[in-house]
Amino acid sequence: MGIAPIVWAAYSDEFATRRKVYLVSITVFIISTIICAVAGNIWLLLVMRVVQACGLSAVLSIGAGIISDIYVSIESRIRFILFGLLVWPISRSNVWWLPYRVSRLEMMFWFLAIYDSIVFLIIIFFLPETFRTVSSPIGTSFTTRFNPIAPLKLLRHPNVILVIIYTSILSSIIHIQYISVPRNFSQRYNLPSSTVGLLFVAPAVGCAFGSLLGGKYSDFVLRKKKAEKGGFSYPEMRIHSAWGGALLVPSSYLIYGWLLEKNFNLIVLMILWFLGKFTRNIDSFQFDFYILDGCIPDAYPMRSASALNNCIRFIASGTVAILEPLMEDALAVYFKGKEWRENMTPNLEVGKV
Repeated sequence: MGIAPIVWAAYSDEFATRRKVYLVSITVFIISTIICAVAGNIWLLLVMRVVQACGLSAVLSIGAGIISDIYVSIESRIRFILFGLLVWPISRSNVWWLPYRVSRLEMMFWFLAIYDSIVFLIIIFFLPETFRTVSSPIGTSFTTRFNPIAPLKLLRHPNVILVIIYTSILSSIIHIQYISVPRNFSQRYNLPSSTVGLLFVAPAVGCAFGSLLGGKYSDFVLRKKKAEKGGFSYPEMRIHSAWGGALLVPSSYLIYGWLLEKNFNLIVLMILWFLGKFTRNIDSFQFDFYILDGCIPDAYPMRSASALNNCIRFIASGTVAILEPLMEDALAVYFKGKEWRENMTPNLEVGKV
């Protein structure tokens, strides 16, 4: 889900299509899901899970593009808010596990295959081609070669690099917490797996409210800055609305880690988790809007900066998800600065000798 979106985005831009990308990617997802359901060994299952993720990832790069195709700039931001409500953590933790709980693992894959088959039919009958072609001067013609890594050229631009680094850090923090929740809350509070799944309602609600309010707050700051400049605006104006989240996100998760280490009240921890996701989504949306306004339509046509953003963000998140258990064993769930200094000082002295 990290690398595949930039390939889908490059294909979509090169061959001027959104609909075909959706249809092909969903077909890949359905076929790989069916194979997962009937897989007889773990290696085939792992390979098909990779293929399944590649098919699923098209929405990460094409979804926002379809919205920007259909709506003008102001309207697209509103629709993008609805597109990014991110209530999927609720269903992920409390609905999608039901087929697995009711029966065996393959039932979950059959459920997903049927669900996406319905989505496939909906796209065929109700989603037209939305790609907007750019008119070229009369008499001019050119051909370009399909380059699946063309979006990587955006890394030449410092503004894109900084946005991607920042959003990748935010996403990594979220995924570290997602991985640590089942382990910590089942051990510290003796909660069953079904109850641990219900805990994800708090961040899901935070995501939803953060998405709704984040867009409105971003527009409010943009109007204010635009008025200060006498009606002139530029995409970077939206970044002014990210300062609050830049302070609140690390603060909320730092306090969360300290209290979790002390086995503090569960409700307080859920409130902090809600606030962390709420402020993170408000913060992240400002940069998503900047990517849409400043990179895709105008400054960098025929490039999908949002796909590149998702690519690096998911690669970073996947990496920290693998390292999270090792990091937690070494650091615990909060920064033990004094304990680190006490343990590291003798080791440093031995190293000097």
